[in-house]
Amino acid sequence: MKPNNQAVRRAAASTSGLLLILLLVAFTASNYSSLYTEQLLVGVPVPAAAAGSRASDGKGNAGVACDVARGEWMPDPAAPYYTNATCPLIDGRQDCMKYGKPGIESILRWRWQPHGCDLPRFDAAAFLRLVRGKSMAFVGDSVARNHMQSLMCLLAKVEHPREIEPKDCVHCTRKYHYREHDFTVCVFWTPFLVRWNLTRAGGQQFMDPHNVYLDEPDPEWSRDVAGYDYVVLNGAKWFTRPTVLYEGGRLLGCANVNGCEAKHNATAVAPDYAMRASFRTALRALGAGFRGRVVVRTVAPPHYENGKWYDGGNCLRTGPLRSNETSLPETEAAFHAAQVEEFRAASAGVAAGRFVLMDVSEMMQMRGDAHPGQYGHWPHEKVGFGIDCVHWCLPGPVDAWSELLLHLLT
Repeated sequence: MKPNNQAVRRAAASTSGLLLILLLVAFTASNYSSLYTEQLLVGVPVPAAAAGSRASDGKGNAGVACDVARGEWMPDPAAPYYTNATCPLIDGRQDCMKYGKPGIESILRWRWQPHGCDLPRFDAAAFLRLVRGKSMAFVGDSVARNHMQSLMCLLAKVEHPREIEPKDCVHCTRKYHYREHDFTVCVFWTPFLVRWNLTRAGGQQFMDPHNVYLDEPDPEWSRDVAGYDYVVLNGAKWFTRPTVLYEGGRLLGCANVNGCEAKHNATAVAPDYAMRASFRTALRALGAGFRGRVVVRTVAPPHYENGKWYDGGNCLRTGPLRSNETSLPETEAAFHAAQVEEFRAASAGVAAGRFVLMDVSEMMQMRGDAHPGQYGHWPHEKVGFGIDCVHWCLPGPVDAWSELLLHLLT
């Protein structure tokens, strides 16, 4: 009996189609991990129905990736989320309302609007539901503390925390607990992320050089962080200070030290090299000894104009700039590039989604208006950091970081 040629052709076509489908499935599965990690780098891809976001490719096709790091500051009459009257957790040096920063009402009434999608407003109840029974550590310098205090002020709408072992200190590790939600939040103050000390006994912490050991994680955070569920990592601005650098137990060189060769018999090293090395060390430590999720926050640039923090520089702007009116200064651009590159390298070696990037550099470069400046203390008070164009007013644009944080974690 002769075979039915038409039936044979149909069977062959069906087999070929099945093989093609199987190949596509295998290809997708093999590439999913790297694709997902890369999407997290530029911002979580948000379907149109997810989290109130409306992502679009400009052709009516919803559901494409939304880069929440790119956008503009738009007027928002509903801002701010809180005031210094409703939140008792504001560090006095960032209480711009208390000390009468000019134009503070207009400075606060802005909201971050990513290009092509919406960033949901912060929902304190939703955040606390997400972290119930968990813990979050902010690891970094005093801007990490600035962020944590902003988050606690946002959460104060639902619950106030209790400080665990209260301390009367600024540059130290501090922990808080939300009893109703069994949520612990902590800041590990570690300005270089790696081990460090002053080069001379009795030196001044903000002026004298520091010894920095680029390949040794700072035990201030590395010995305890494994017990946390989330880590928010940052660190950059201290690498603009004088440092004597070590790697592998040997002197490597100096950064920002006049007469490095004569004083230390060493060569000058670029600050971004030192920052990159410390970031790499911290990320490797987190990749090896920490099983939770790591949120890597990029550099938030200072805005001193007409001088530095110690010789008359100030930040007197009264409103945000547009994205096409400014760009990162050379130092911060180098820091940002190093952080993103080290994030990419670290995230490639861990499970997809364990490391996510919170890129705030461009959005904060536009907000030179929102630092305390000289309004972090009364005029008659003498303080070491008299004009502050590094930290951010609370409330202020730093509150958008918690919007991004909730967005990334969900």
